[in-house]
Amino acid sequence: MSHYAQRPWEKHLPASLHGYQLQPEQVRANLAELLTHTTAQFPQSPAFSVVLPVGLSKTLTFQEIDDLSTAFANYLQHHLQLQKGDVVGLKMPNSLQYPIAVFACWKVGLIITNINPLYTPRELKYQLADSGAKALIVSELFLATFERVIQNNPQLKSLALVTASLSEFFDEPYSGMIAQKMQADAEAQGRSLKPSIEYSTFTDALTLGQTLESYLPIQHDIALYQYTGGTTGRSKGAVISHQNVASLIKITGDYLRAHQSGFNQQDCILTAIPLYHIFAFSVNFLMFFEGGSHNLLIPSPRPVSNLKPAFEKFNVTWLTGVDTLYAGLLAEDWFVQNPPKLTCAISGGTALRPVTAENWKAKVGTIIEGFGMTETSCAALLHPPISEIRQGSVGFPLPGSDIKIVNAEGQEVPLGEAGELCVKGPQIVLGYLNRPAETAETFVDGWLHTGDIAKVDQDGFCYILDRKKDMVIVSGFNVYPNEIEAILAEHPDVIEAAVIGIPDEKTGESVKAFITSSNPNLSSDHILKHCEENLTAYKVPKFIEILKELPKSTVGKILRAELRQMQQQQNIA
Repeated sequence: MSHYAQRPWEKHLPASLHGYQLQPEQVRANLAELLTHTTAQFPQSPAFSVVLPVGLSKTLTFQEIDDLSTAFANYLQHHLQLQKGDVVGLKMPNSLQYPIAVFACWKVGLIITNINPLYTPRELKYQLADSGAKALIVSELFLATFERVIQNNPQLKSLALVTASLSEFFDEPYSGMIAQKMQADAEAQGRSLKPSIEYSTFTDALTLGQTLESYLPIQHDIALYQYTGGTTGRSKGAVISHQNVASLIKITGDYLRAHQSGFNQQDCILTAIPLYHIFAFSVNFLMFFEGGSHNLLIPSPRPVSNLKPAFEKFNVTWLTGVDTLYAGLLAEDWFVQNPPKLTCAISGGTALRPVTAENWKAKVGTIIEGFGMTETSCAALLHPPISEIRQGSVGFPLPGSDIKIVNAEGQEVPLGEAGELCVKGPQIVLGYLNRPAETAETFVDGWLHTGDIAKVDQDGFCYILDRKKDMVIVSGFNVYPNEIEAILAEHPDVIEAAVIGIPDEKTGESVKAFITSSNPNLSSDHILKHCEENLTAYKVPKFIEILKELPKSTVGKILRAELRQMQQQQNIA
């Protein structure tokens, strides 16, 4: 039996998780049942509140979410006449329409595809066409992009279009004030919120839906086509079943509850990361919904001060985010002066820098780090919420799942050695939409090959060293950008850092660092000295470039791929 098959992490887990096996009958066959079940338990409890930067908020109860999603389901099935297995695109920031639309689609057997609202016309056209979307629910703020898409692609004109506005659900005079502000902002950017194409507003759809006969419930195995970030090439649609997500919710919830970090209707989770991202969608939205918790939706988390009203008006007990969100909050006086009393904070999406973890622990409490990806329906590993955190570790596999570390030939390596992380479990997605070759390459004999370099220590704690594609090889030595970025971030003048490999005639590749700084007089020599004091010679950056800002995804993940492109353009020039 291999070291990994012996599950060395199990000895550190509560007894209730030993030998944990998830049976299919333990999870909901369809996530629409989750809504019915939770609404029956907590009908009048607050389910979602949208909190605007100006401090205005609007709350809907679980019963209201259920009723409104029924009206919207009636509209989708009877008015738009969408059929089982049809795909609906959601292109919105965090808003009250999001959960209503999601549950409505699932009630009538439709498949969702979440779309980044900031996508360019090219990216939007690709996802709509690749997913085969029949309808699009789009924030009016991003309508202009869709209009540009159909001007050049008349075949997409047949898409049913529903627009959503942040002013909906607010009472007058507030809804009018919000609408006016959004119109003024759009005009200032040369955009119009009044499209020249046929559409229905979300409010109109709900009103009509309330007059239509009740929908016929339909179940479909597939919940969503969730597109990967596309930072390393063209985005791929992961085919995620209802059972995948329901399993993820169950095993993650059981893991937290076994460590006395459960959540219920007394809890309040702040959702600053976007719901169209798999992290917020599976964990913030669905897992906490099942627990009856109150979800605070932040439409725009930038600047970080936009979160201030949510922390002031509500008793936030849970927070999820990426390193940049936590670091950003720690830089805000109002947050540090009056930190929330959190049950837990979870970090994922990108490596949590040690300096962020230490500062957060000193001022707020513990952050537990997890690892996951679209292909794991969100999570694969999570550090247990215990007093002794292993800094830099993403902890253990979720209950009922397994991991192994393999070399380039696919053979397991001993504990303590680095290799590619592979994951097996009920949350592993079914494959990629329209991509049989890539599906076969990534999903092998039930194991997901993550493309991440990791190691597992003798106690079973897992450490993600870096993306396989981001690893730099200097004179035959493996260099992990995460490690160097963590050292750079320890310098008091460095705000953010990113590291890539560039071609080098002598060493094959050499390390280049990009940083942003709070000190306008900072020199690259000063940073080099700091690196030389803390890193082996071959890991020390050969080049350092100071930028005003680093390219980031909408979740806040620094995009090394864009830095590599920028470097290539510099080389050509």
